[in-house]
Amino acid sequence: MKSRMDVGVRLRIASGKLREYGGRLKELEGRLKVIHGQARDASGRGRLQLERLERQLRATIDSTLKSLDGVMKTLEPRVRRSLEETKAFTRSLQVGIKAGAAAYRQSRRK
Repeated sequence: MKSRMDVGVRLRIASGKLREYGGRLKELEGRLKVIHGQARDASGRGRLQLERLERQLRATIDSTLKSLDGVMKTLEPRVRRSLEETKAFTRSLQVGIKAGAAAYRQSRRK
């Protein structure tokens, strides 16, 4: 069984990776804007190469977005289910503590 520490570490790693992918995506979008501007100014063979590069970059961005969407679709239901289970466990624990305290008080009154 995994300890809570392992889960927390794994969550931080996943969160860091998502942030890293988001940063890379922003960087790619910035490069795309630069390439698009250069392609407008270029002519001839250079323009064709820049347009090809722009298409490749757009394909990379699209594939990155698709993979991130896939990860989020997989991760979201699991996180939601875990939160619901945690809330239910917390409620049952609180009820158990109250019942235990009441039983203790009852046993002390005799």
